[in-house]
Amino acid sequence: MNGDPTDNNATLFAQGYNGVLKTYFDNNTYVKVGEPAGTWTPSIAATTFDQQYTAHKNINAVITPNDDNANAVIADLQKLNIPAKTFPTTGQDASLSGLQNILKGYQCGTVYKPIYLEAQGAAAVALYLRAGQTPPSSLVNGTTQDPAPSSGGNSNVPSTLLTPVWVTTQNMQSTVVADGAVKVSDLCITSLASACTAAGIK
Repeated sequence: MNGDPTDNNATLFAQGYNGVLKTYFDNNTYVKVGEPAGTWTPSIAATTFDQQYTAHKNINAVITPNDDNANAVIADLQKLNIPAKTFPTTGQDASLSGLQNILKGYQCGTVYKPIYLEAQGAAAVALYLRAGQTPPSSLVNGTTQDPAPSSGGNSNVPSTLLTPVWVTTQNMQSTVVADGAVKVSDLCITSLASACTAAGIK
């Protein structure tokens, strides 16, 4: 499943995970049974998943573009009485629901992009530009394709690219919890207390 096709972020995200999966589809390690039209709306994602699962009862995993869409799919899995740790999904945004679904065993992980690092990078670039200087390559370390540049055609925009973190139960404490991106009191509700303890979250 993909995000909204009108959102270039969704396009880039899909290029990333489809690029990794292509080899596995090509050699038949995995079988892609469908790739429906994308959306960022959880209710539409749920309906889409229902349709795909009805058409393909052999589906046993879903690539979902963010935690909200994953949560919608997971809600359907639970209605179908599919147990945890048997039907993996993916996510992005390190949202509370995504992190909790990881602890429940319904989501493999979530992509965490620390906002404070993004803000620091933007501020540093702004300081160089304000001083009329070119930011160093250690700061402006890549390019991003502009989907609709004013000059026409695609162009590569110099960018500060940060490495996102794949968060699982193994590193949840040392990443999102340690950074204060989520409160332990919100994350570790009563039903997840034992899962939090097992993951070393405190």
